[in-house]
Amino acid sequence: MKDSLLKAFFVYAYSFVVVFMFNSLLMVILMKLGLVPLIGTILSYIITPVALFFAYKISVKKFLGMPVDEKRIPKAWLFQFIPFFIISLILFWLLAGLIKQPSLAVFIFLNLELLVIYITFKLSVEKVLKPER
Repeated sequence: MKDSLLKAFFVYAYSFVVVFMFNSLLMVILMKLGLVPLIGTILSYIITPVALFFAYKISVKKFLGMPVDEKRIPKAWLFQFIPFFIISLILFWLLAGLIKQPSLAVFIFLNLELLVIYITFKLSVEKVLKPER
């Protein structure tokens, strides 16, 4: 199960990176079009959870290596996403206050995000999706 848990996590983590890159590209395009940055922020707040839900669903169904009750996937994703989101906000504000160089702050933030994603992903699988014995 450990190897399949890692496979499922890597699919989900890479999806997070792709969504982050897509949101960044979207923000740049919208700013070049002269639109208010708030529009890009709102779109990224809509796109990110939806994309991450489907990435979570695909990763646990195809790569987890165990049968998964499809009805439990939304609960498991919420169990992963809500703590991840809260911890991410805290990390972002903490790093933004401590590190004045934006590129270094983003680098550290994204690496810490992967650690947080792994921990919350693993807990959601073990607590919600793992079949009861």
